[in-house]
Amino acid sequence: MPSSSRTPLRTRVRTRWRVFKAQLSVPTLLSRLEERKVVSIVAAVNGAAALLVISLAAWWSGLPLLFPSLAPSAFILFTRPFSEAASPRSIILGHSMAIGCGCLSWTTMSFLFGHPVSLAHLDLALCLSADLAFALTCILLVRLSCHHAPACATALIVASGGITAGTDMLIMVAAVVLLVYQGVLLHRLLGVHAPLWKIDPQHAAAADLARRAA
Repeated sequence: MPSSSRTPLRTRVRTRWRVFKAQLSVPTLLSRLEERKVVSIVAAVNGAAALLVISLAAWWSGLPLLFPSLAPSAFILFTRPFSEAASPRSIILGHSMAIGCGCLSWTTMSFLFGHPVSLAHLDLALCLSADLAFALTCILLVRLSCHHAPACATALIVASGGITAGTDMLIMVAAVVLLVYQGVLLHRLLGVHAPLWKIDPQHAAAADLARRAA
């Protein structure tokens, strides 16, 4: 008797959850509301939720998981999920390469000028470190087809001495991965089949066509 009485309840709960989820799915919302309203709400809610998780993790652990360039990455991830710039490959590799370029620039200029490059000292070393990091990042992003503009900001954070320890740089990469796959999970919960790594060429072409039409 107890098991038979619980089964209908679980079934009803499961059914109601599926109906609720379907009503809140992006395709359903797009059929009822203007696209800009849907995208703005989804981006605001999902982006804020994803960054809140990272912020709380940074607060709890004391690790540098939260840094400014995550915000524009979140914006692209949740407003243009089928663009090349929003693919996990572009975001993760883009920020990783930017961190490497920033580290190389910071190390080189700190060695050449005989002191650590820092925002506390606005000198030629800082200018050249930031400039070199940006140039190297641009080259790699274009040559490796990882067109993710916020990565350039990450390069400047490292090149200006904001992050200098190797472990902290790895933690930054971990924060990027956490952001990306929170995004994938939230997209899929809302009925958007976001890519797990690389964007499908057909989706990329469709997104480019829609952007040009807009």
